[in-house]
Amino acid sequence: MVEKVLKNPEAALMSKLFEDYLSWSLQLKRALESEVLDAKFIDVRALRGISFLGMGGSGIIGDVLTKLLSKTLDIPVVTIKDYTLPKFIGKDWLVVALSYSGETLETIMSFSEAVKRGAITCVVASGGRLMAMAEKVKSPRIVVEGGHTPRSAFPALLAGTINLINSLLNLDLRIESGVEVLEDRVAIEIAEDLAKFLFTGVPVFVVTDDLYPLGLRAKNEFNENSKIVGKVEVLPEWGHNDIVGWEGGNREWFKFVLFKEGPGLIDFASDYLRELGYNLKVLNVSKPSYLETMLYGSWIVGLSSVILAKLRGLDPEETKSIKRYKEFLKSYFK
Repeated sequence: MVEKVLKNPEAALMSKLFEDYLSWSLQLKRALESEVLDAKFIDVRALRGISFLGMGGSGIIGDVLTKLLSKTLDIPVVTIKDYTLPKFIGKDWLVVALSYSGETLETIMSFSEAVKRGAITCVVASGGRLMAMAEKVKSPRIVVEGGHTPRSAFPALLAGTINLINSLLNLDLRIESGVEVLEDRVAIEIAEDLAKFLFTGVPVFVVTDDLYPLGLRAKNEFNENSKIVGKVEVLPEWGHNDIVGWEGGNREWFKFVLFKEGPGLIDFASDYLRELGYNLKVLNVSKPSYLETMLYGSWIVGLSSVILAKLRGLDPEETKSIKRYKEFLKSYFK
């Protein structure tokens, strides 16, 4: 079955979701043209910090930009994935709320709290209550194109948020070159090979700290699209706990996927795991810039997770358990 599907994946797997991933370069091109509504200039030197709010496929954008901005700005940058805010977030903080649907309850609640605390707020969404709230208080905002799942709208959300940040803070974060990265069809072959590798076993994604957002993205994509559990392990912390746990792990149950940018810690981890007899695959996702690397790696795992779902005879788009959780939240916060 695996070989039959992989012989012609684009013909066999033409679900709406697979098409979404295949067209990421076009999605990114369109998103690069997005405009900021109620734009204003904010002097980054006057800010006490920046916080990204978001859950799931929207929240991962905050993870990526937190890593990037923490290396370029002199102020704290944090990601919040909750319905409340830490006490330190308030006046003179820039709060960027991300929700693809605009209906994510946790993000709506934390955004409302940020407004009450006097933070500088802005929004990236395709519509919904969050966008309506932003319009009411005249928060700078970007409306991204609808019609996707949050997880397959990654390029639109990332480019939209970058346009927003660049406009407000007069920064020059560049993502245009990501279009070419997302036209590299070799990524489809890598995705097929990865899906075949993960057809059995529990995936463990191993990354360095810089690539933590990619490791988390990979786990989440296989959770939602392939309906399998997964684990993320992060170097260098991995070398102080996880490394020992694998001495006694079952060699047949776990499949390791290590994301690599260049020589270093990942080489040690892969050598160590091979010595212990584990099955592993090392993926070199390195591109000229951090954002290109994030786009490329995220594209591979997205495609692969949909292919794996099809290999397992499952609908990659359906997430009925998430719907159940959201229904619970509505009653919980009445």
